[in-house]
Amino acid sequence: MTARQKVLLAALVAATLALAAALLLPLKDWSFEFEESLENMGLARALVIYCAVTVAGTLLLVPAWIFPLVAGAAFGVGWGLAAALASTLAAAVLAFLAARYVLRKPVERAAKRSRRFKAVDRAVAREAWKIVALVRMSPVLPSGLKSYFFGITRVRIADYASASLAGMLPGVALKVYVGSIGRMALADGGPLNWTLFAAGLAAMVALGFLITRIAVKTLDL
Repeated sequence: MTARQKVLLAALVAATLALAAALLLPLKDWSFEFEESLENMGLARALVIYCAVTVAGTLLLVPAWIFPLVAGAAFGVGWGLAAALASTLAAAVLAFLAARYVLRKPVERAAKRSRRFKAVDRAVAREAWKIVALVRMSPVLPSGLKSYFFGITRVRIADYASASLAGMLPGVALKVYVGSIGRMALADGGPLNWTLFAAGLAAMVALGFLITRIAVKTLDL
């Protein structure tokens, strides 16, 4: 098996495990309790608390996929997408700035051990906006590390923020949708809701696999 095939296989396995975990989380899991607590608050307060927890969790490298699912389950598609995108982008920008101006040396030490980061850094020098958006869409690097690693590349903050938003949108939207439909399916168990939920999960896996293939080819991993 070639290195490129190994990256693709690892990405597919990771996406499948993440989706299975999202579907099979135990009822006492913290994410379920977080969602329940948000639903018992007023909308404004719940949105503020959700965004604060998402930003803090992302900066601390908590697996980022869980937060859009919670947003969809707690707020529905409309408010959920707005809250998930805003908080995810805020966390991405804060981590980028922290790596560039505060934590540069430890991030550089970690980056030197990553062959994939070196490939990303070379590609960013050629096509910064395109590569940031592509890496945001693909799991070629662990989600929480991307923002810190981008902070020590040569990409400009404006390009980074706009490309990150564009790259995050498809995946975040799908996860919010799956969270919203999953909540409805668990609530009434109707066949239509379960079908839509399964379709959303399948779309997430397919999107992740497709974008990873493109990213691996583009970055020559």
